[in-house]
Amino acid sequence: MNSPSLPRVVSREEWTRARKELLAKEKELTRARDHLNAERRRLPMVLVEEPYVFHGPHGKLSLLDLFEGRHQLMVYHFMWLWQDGKAKDRGCPSCSSFGDQVSKGHLRHLHQCDTTFAFISRAPWEKIAPFKRRMGWLVPWYSAEGSRFNYDYHVTLDESVTPIEYNYRTPAEHQQAGNAFFLDWPQPFDLHGMSCFLRDDDRVYHTYSAYARGTEATGGSYYFLDLTALGRQEEWEEPKGRSPGLGLSAGNSGIKYPDEQEELSDSDGARPSGASSR
Repeated sequence: MNSPSLPRVVSREEWTRARKELLAKEKELTRARDHLNAERRRLPMVLVEEPYVFHGPHGKLSLLDLFEGRHQLMVYHFMWLWQDGKAKDRGCPSCSSFGDQVSKGHLRHLHQCDTTFAFISRAPWEKIAPFKRRMGWLVPWYSAEGSRFNYDYHVTLDESVTPIEYNYRTPAEHQQAGNAFFLDWPQPFDLHGMSCFLRDDDRVYHTYSAYARGTEATGGSYYFLDLTALGRQEEWEEPKGRSPGLGLSAGNSGIKYPDEQEELSDSDGARPSGASSR
């Protein structure tokens, strides 16, 4: 494994000057993000007229049911793994890494803001339920099996059902942008995304959807790593050579499911190093 290319070592005074220069740019970004969020809230909305049917632990459900009486619904389109047209017994490892970061605290705060958060996958509920138990997650999770939902929101791609589009681009547009590699799968196949809905009495409106890196707006561990010297440890990051092979990038085949990773429940912190430490 190669050693990372580390930052320059300077005096505290020089570091403070550089940090203040960066702080000014961070403040600009904060204000720009506030402006962008306001623009997002100003987006128009579309009435959802399709009578989607979902499946969960309490039987068949409508999209309105998924709100659980609240006024907003956020949906994470959770990718499932398939083989020869049949659902496997587990979801996508990278989506699982995201799912493991949705804590009780997230759900509680969202509920206080009159917002419900849920996962939806194309897999049958009979496949989702045991995997959800295995992961130990509290997030509501529903199956869209037999529904157009995944196809209409462009997270299941199958040109025999609807024209291929992902992240608001056609395959030709992705090819022109140089990122059509993720479309080279046997159809139908799933990708991830995030969609938001608003309820007005019994009417449901679609207000927002994001895909690919657009889902990062929810934060999570990536935003923590962005503050560190080694960053997310992805090949596309600058400066180059900062973290060669130190971590697992998104989509890496070495990513483990949460229950296969380190056990944290009995961790009470670090121990002093050295045999003579007390």
